[in-house]
This record gives sequence, C-alpha cells and structure tokens, in this order.
Amino acid sequence: MVRAVFEAMTRPIRGLHEAAYVLAGFSVLSQVLALVRDRTFAHLFGAGPILDAYFAAFRIPDLLFAFLTLFVSSFALVPLLSGKDKDAQGVIVGNVLFAFGVSAIVISGLLFFAMPFIIPFLFPGFSPEITANTILLSRIMLIQPILLGLSSIATSVVQVLRQFMIFALAPILYNVGIIIGAVFFYPEFGIAGLAWGVALGALLHMSAQVIPILGHARHIVRPSWSSIRASIVEVALPSMPRALALSAQQILLLVFASIASLTAVGTVSALAFGFNLQSVPLTIVGVSYAAAIFPALSALIAKGERELFMREVWASVRHIIFWTFPAITFIVVLRAHIVRTILGTGAFSWDNTRLTAAVLACFAISLIAQSVILIFSRSYYAAHSTLVPIVVNVGGAIVAGIGAYGAVVWIASAETPRFFIEALLRVSDVPGTSVLVIPIVYSLAMLGVAGVFGYLFARRFGFEKGVLHTLGSSFAASIIAATGAYAVLQVSAPLLPTTTFFGIFTQGVSASLFGGILWLLVLFVLKSQELKEIHAATLHLLKRGLKA
Repeated sequence: MVRAVFEAMTRPIRGLHEAAYVLAGFSVLSQVLALVRDRTFAHLFGAGPILDAYFAAFRIPDLLFAFLTLFVSSFALVPLLSGKDKDAQGVIVGNVLFAFGVSAIVISGLLFFAMPFIIPFLFPGFSPEITANTILLSRIMLIQPILLGLSSIATSVVQVLRQFMIFALAPILYNVGIIIGAVFFYPEFGIAGLAWGVALGALLHMSAQVIPILGHARHIVRPSWSSIRASIVEVALPSMPRALALSAQQILLLVFASIASLTAVGTVSALAFGFNLQSVPLTIVGVSYAAAIFPALSALIAKGERELFMREVWASVRHIIFWTFPAITFIVVLRAHIVRTILGTGAFSWDNTRLTAAVLACFAISLIAQSVILIFSRSYYAAHSTLVPIVVNVGGAIVAGIGAYGAVVWIASAETPRFFIEALLRVSDVPGTSVLVIPIVYSLAMLGVAGVFGYLFARRFGFEKGVLHTLGSSFAASIIAATGAYAVLQVSAPLLPTTTFFGIFTQGVSASLFGGILWLLVLFVLKSQELKEIHAATLHLLKRGLKA
C-alpha cells in the first residue's frame, strides 16, 4: 500500500495542462492550510503588535533566501540538469550543495549578530517591545532559508524528473509546521514558538523533496575545488538575474512593511494578511501554470521549436486570464465576506476585517498581471535570455517601492484623494487607511510590468490573437458573474444574520455559486476555447487515473 502511494506520488506527468491541474489541485490543499494558518494567527492575536513583529521578522530571512537562489535557483538548475545522465547530475548537485551550505551558514551567522542593529533601522515605527520581539523571531527564522535552500536544490531534480505531485506536497507540509508552531509551540515557548514553527515547516518542506531523490544519492560525488568553480560558473551566473529579481521582490516587501510600520499598529499585519489572501488564487493558477510550463519550455528551446514555444506561452497566458479574471471580480465584490469568514474570529476585530478586506481588494486587481509575469519570466529564462526579466522585474520593484513611499507621504496631507479611497472601500472610520496606497501602487506597478513583458515577448517571439478574444470573453463573463453575486448579497442581506459566521458564510457561498453559474453560462454561450480545452484535459487526466 505504502509503495503504491509512493509510486503514484512520484509518477512523471508530461502534459502541460495535466501537470498544471495536478499542481493546482495540490495548491488548493496547500492554500486551504495557509488559510487555516492565517485564521489561527488572526484568532489568537488579531492584527496587532505580536503579528506585526511576526510578519516583519520574515523579511530578512526571506531576503537571505532570495540572495541564496544564486546557488539553488531551479531556473538555472533545471535546464542544466535536463538531458544529462545521473553521474553528471550528481557532480552538479554535489557542488551546489557544498557551495550553498558554506555560504548559507556564514551569512546566517553574521546576520544573527547584526539583527539588533538592522531591525530598528528597518522598522523605525515599531515600539521597543515590538522591536525586541522582531529581533528574537528573525534570529530563529534564519534557519528557514538554509532548509528551504536545500529543499530547492532537491526540487530542481524533482522537476527534471517531472514528479509534480511530490513537488506540490512540500508547501502543504510547510504550512503544517507553521500551524503546529502557533497551536502547540506558542503556549509552551511563548512568541519564540511561532518562529520555531516556521523552522519546523521548512524542515518538513525539505523532507518531502529529498525523499524521492534518495535513489540518486549515490551519484552525488564529493566535490573538488576545480569542479566547484565550474559548477558555480554554470549555476550561479545564470541564476544571478533570477536572484536579483527575487531579491528585488523581497526588498519591496520589506520596504512595504517598513512604510506600514510608520502608519499605525496593526497595519503591517493587515498588509500581510491581505497579501497572503490574494496569493491564494495567484498560487493556485499562476504559480501552478508557471511551475508546469518551465520544464516544457526548456525542452522546446533545446529542440529549437520556437513556434511551439511561443504557442505554449500564450496558451498559458490565455488560461491564466480565463481563471483569474473571475477571481478578481469575486474578490472585489465579496472581500469583506472572504476576510470575515477566513480571519474573523477571536481577537480579529471588525476594524481589522474591514482594513484587511480593503487591502485585499487593492492587491487583487493585479492578479492577472502578477500571474502572467511569472509565465513571461520563466519563458525568458527557458530561452536563456536573462536580461529582459531582470531589468523589467527589478525596474517594476523600484517603481513600486519609491511610489509606495511617496504615496504614503502624499496621502497624509491629500484629504480629498484619501476620503475618496476610504469611501470607495468603505473604511472611512477605520484607523490606518493610509496603508491602502501601498497595495494600490503595487498593483499599478505590476500592471505596467505585465504590459511591458507582453509587448517585448510578442515583438521577439510572436503573438496569438486568441489572447485578445480570451481577454474580452473572460471580462464579459466575469463582470456579469460579479454583478449577479452582488445582487444576491443585496437580496439576502435582510434574510440572513450578517453578524454571525453562519450568516456571512451562507451569504458569501450563495453569491459565489450564483455568480459561478452565470460565469459558466456566459462562457458557454460565447463558445470559450479555454472551456473546451479544460474539458478535454480533465477527461484525459481522469482516464489516465482510471487506467493507473
């Protein structure tokens, strides 16, 4: 029985849409656990000083991990390992493990002692108590980038083997570890238990990726200095653009948290909760397609099939638009219901709900842009063209960071625009609303980055006009669906108690179901090509599962 399950989990998956749907299915489970995780934190602490410290503590370890992708980036390792025999792969993996391990331990040690100087500088708005907690949590969380780096090296081998099921299991275990930290470690160890939960999650993440490649361990040889230098050139140099882009994103999130710390207590938490919630559809759709398409694109480039390469990229963009447009409109309409249902418990107040819901809506308007950026970035990396993604992504991050800081300073004295934003999002009487300009600026920047990527990719590789048809049909279907969902909210409001979990949940589910039915009907009438492709891919996946 155990062997059968292991074989099913490690079975290679070849088809693009099949792989994307498998990853999306596991992503749903992972995101459900992520929501349980956030609900647990919201219930225990609310959007307040403890979670401000907790979320801020992630910023330095996450930035360190972004830097360490010089050694562990799958964007360099997957193309490098593809097509090589196990002995050649073993040499590369052994050298990367050694170089990464030494670098990670040395840098983590230096940061451990530097934290008392770094944290007060980065978060000047924090009180002494929040600052002390942030330093404590950040020091413990330095374990995370080391473990996740080791996991990423194993992940590259797993992706080359196209074992997407085991690849998708790791984030699930990561969230399990964090939940254990909040539920079991926190009562025992205090606030430090939250960070130890993060470390446990990283350890579980690594364990899931390592297990399926143990059979390849004998091919990993002891590194020599000459081979290490060669591997660093092969891995670190191609990874540098990706590491810079990822570092820019992490620096941007750090800047956002730093700016939010200057506004009001709890805004760092609201910003983090809103970002996490919008990441659910981003992960299920955008990240799943991006992870599934990258090995296929690398193989197509290796074979010189540029026409098919271009079609696969635009096919992924079409399906991302198809799935993400309704997610955006439903999130905007149902934002308060989503936040109250998921996070509205215990110490999480109604003001916390309203501010987080507004943050979520502002982030969500760029979900399509954020998703297609992942696709275009991977397409350029697969084509061994690293300059474009680094320039576009880093440029977008710089614009977003500078723009967010300028917007927060400006909105403090610009009463009319602030009142307009507060009235539009119905948060006029909630403290800390100036933080809303941060996700607004971020979304505008991401829309600009996606537009630049699309233009550059189309000019170099070609464009499929079917994308415009998908954009139009998905927009029409999503607007009609959201209108229907909003109508259900208005009709059901007098009938259901909106002050209880049951009432809010029932109202939100009813609106979502009605809107979803309208969405499918409109797409069916418009003869959506994506609807047909999804139906065919689902049938093929089911038939394959029955045969297995």
